[in-house]
Amino acid sequence: MTAAPALPAADEELAQRLLPIVMADPGKAKHLAESALRDAERDADPGRKAVALRALGLVAQAQHDAAAAATQLKASITVARRHGLRVHEAEARMSHALILDDLGRPSAALKEIDRAVAELHGHRRARAIMQRALILRRLGFDRQAMELYRWALRAFRESGDQVWEARTLTNRGVLHGYRGNLKQAENDLRAAQALYNRLGMATAAAQVEHNLGFVAAQAGDVPTALARYDRAHDRLWSTGAAAVGLLDRADLLLSVRLLPEADAAIRAAIDAATDGHLDSVLGQAHLMLARHGLAAGTPAESKAAAATARRVFQRQGRSVWSARAKVAEIAAVIALGKANRGTLRELRSVAAHLLEAGWLQPGWDALLDAAQLAVDLNELYTARELLTEAGGAAKLGPAPLRVRWWHIRARVELASGAVAESVRAATSGLRQADAYRASLGATELRVRGSAETVALAGLRLRLALQHGGPATALTWAQRCRSAALSLPPTHPSTDPVVARHLMELRRINGELAAAPAGPQRTSRLLRRQRVLEAEVRRRSWHAPGSSPSAVELSIPKLAAALGERVLVELLDIDGRLHALVVRGRRVTHRIVGEIDAVRAELESLRFALHNQVLGHTTDGERLERRAEALDRLLLGPIADLIGDGPLILVPTGALHALPWSMLPRLRGRSLTVAPSATIWLRCVISSTVDGRLVLVGAHSAEQAADEVREIAADRPGATVLADERAGVQPALAALDGAAIGHIAAHGEFRVDNPLFSFLMLADGPLTVYDLTALRRPPALLVLSGCDTGLAAVHPGDELMGLVAALLNMGTATVIASTGPVDDGATRHLMRAFYGHLATGLGPAAALAAAQSAADPRDRASADSFVCFGAG
Repeated sequence: MTAAPALPAADEELAQRLLPIVMADPGKAKHLAESALRDAERDADPGRKAVALRALGLVAQAQHDAAAAATQLKASITVARRHGLRVHEAEARMSHALILDDLGRPSAALKEIDRAVAELHGHRRARAIMQRALILRRLGFDRQAMELYRWALRAFRESGDQVWEARTLTNRGVLHGYRGNLKQAENDLRAAQALYNRLGMATAAAQVEHNLGFVAAQAGDVPTALARYDRAHDRLWSTGAAAVGLLDRADLLLSVRLLPEADAAIRAAIDAATDGHLDSVLGQAHLMLARHGLAAGTPAESKAAAATARRVFQRQGRSVWSARAKVAEIAAVIALGKANRGTLRELRSVAAHLLEAGWLQPGWDALLDAAQLAVDLNELYTARELLTEAGGAAKLGPAPLRVRWWHIRARVELASGAVAESVRAATSGLRQADAYRASLGATELRVRGSAETVALAGLRLRLALQHGGPATALTWAQRCRSAALSLPPTHPSTDPVVARHLMELRRINGELAAAPAGPQRTSRLLRRQRVLEAEVRRRSWHAPGSSPSAVELSIPKLAAALGERVLVELLDIDGRLHALVVRGRRVTHRIVGEIDAVRAELESLRFALHNQVLGHTTDGERLERRAEALDRLLLGPIADLIGDGPLILVPTGALHALPWSMLPRLRGRSLTVAPSATIWLRCVISSTVDGRLVLVGAHSAEQAADEVREIAADRPGATVLADERAGVQPALAALDGAAIGHIAAHGEFRVDNPLFSFLMLADGPLTVYDLTALRRPPALLVLSGCDTGLAAVHPGDELMGLVAALLNMGTATVIASTGPVDDGATRHLMRAFYGHLATGLGPAAALAAAQSAADPRDRASADSFVCFGAG
């Protein structure tokens, strides 16, 4: 077919005047295009009318209104075709192709873009080919898309078309980000942003800034991603893109369990979408609000949000999205405890609709929701049927879905009385969960995979206690507590292959969740997902310096490491506190009591402790009574098993915040607290503390500088950073590779997000994120400040806080406080601690000796410090 000629000069001038403004200022472009449309209609000028209508379609696209964009672009195509304006028609089809893809019609989009490519030549053809690359990328044909981007970029540079060069760089940068090529992604996006800034296209530059935030999020760099989202936010607000940006932000915040901040971002997105009449975004915002409600444990709010999302999708005729919202709505009904057999039938029907539409993963997930509900309703035959229908999840699904399938299978078998089959199903699921957990680095994937694993491990643990022995129960207890601490830190792996595979896994998960696809493509993505998981599993432990070596728990190895020490692992099983006590090679199981009674006494003790340390009361007897009550509840039932020698304690739930040295049976006793028996064993292996001492004292705590100078007075070779010298970067540089580190500063535990818990140094907070930059953290690190040993405790005794992060990074022992402490008392305690350490005592024994010698007036502060890790 012979290529069509270029646009007439007048039409070209109008296009050059209108179209670049769309990316810079959609509101202004709309005003100018509407004026041009009126002039064209008045003058009966079809060419200018087609250009103006296309500009209005592009404005609607920039404002995230695909329906309006389609209407305007189809009108442009009709006008151009009616008057034989082939170039006008082809360019309008080029724009319309992307809208068809946005509307979920990728096959029609490819046909439309191919018609445009056939009619265009030169730089116009290059533009159409670039658009074709974008559609191919959304379909998952990344290699073909990359080739077309490369060809188009060369053509735009040869023709001097800088706007489209920037657009191509932006799209290719995002593709690099999805594929895990983060350096190339950053380079392309930075180059695009520079071009947009040079051209004065501030809105387009802001969109690139948001994409740079996306790249940071792909890398797991939450602070950088949030900062880039913030910089892009204000400019994008006026275009309506702020709603989309806020949803990206909310997704990121949910991934690190920042639930209050995620909620605020979602609600702001809803407001932005409502104000901008962005119905295409509104339903997704309400659906994300429903997801948030389920994660936050507010099912009533989740149900309302899901119902709102469903009504929005129904109005838009988006039946598959409506079905997804219905699944969320039913999930909330189940969480509210209001489900019945009618709910089960409805959920099964919705799942069938999703599967017929090609949304295999959401369909399988809905079938498993139904199977779980069937077990709860004692409809075991139906549950087995549903598991069979969802069999693809066990074979082709991503790892979390496979784990979930096996968990429900184990529940079905147990409810049917087939204990051995239940054990086998639970073991199969946990085997896959362990391999998957070891392969992942991103927080979002760890959190996603952990909840189901915790529930499954809890089931397997109950089976072990009821049908196995204490030693078996101890082994399985390791599967359902502090699993994340056995993984590498959350920063990206230094292994480039692992990093690329993890990025591609995120891309696959995103594509499976974001848009409907045919069964063939979905199956292809799921197969690729399984291959990647297997490859990452093989390579993930090869990353140098990312985590300590994995330690498999065996009772003989544990017994050998313990020697004369006794280990007590506490478990909360269905509201009852159980103890597994390891002494020598013997493991003994005891039921300690009701967890609610222990929790009430702990709250009373912590309240009394706070009041005494902060000077609100001098009634030490009340604190003693609370400590004695807890001692009776926790240690009385196992007193004959623990003796009076060194003790390792593995708490559960709220007991992670207990100042254990206050309990009468434990005063003056070498005591170490660990997240699990496995992690204690790992810490012991890496517990050598010979070498350089670094002391950091910041003025945020009144006597911190004096504290570190007094310690240094007896250790002439120590590195001392005090007062203004105690900045974050100097401290990190000095601590990296040190044997012993000591930070005296004001500490604060962030209840809303423990990852931002901090010690306030001279130039600002030293957060968990900062600490993960340490390549070789000290073997022993003392955090001399208030609340430095507190942690948020999530299901499965997953800990998030300063101590948890340090143990995860490879620090063997951490000394930290579980409450407020007095500066003067702490200063005296620390000098005594280092004195005992110098005599050859280990950290736990040195701390116990220092606490025993503390002035009675300082006892509350001194006993607030706990030895974590190896001891």
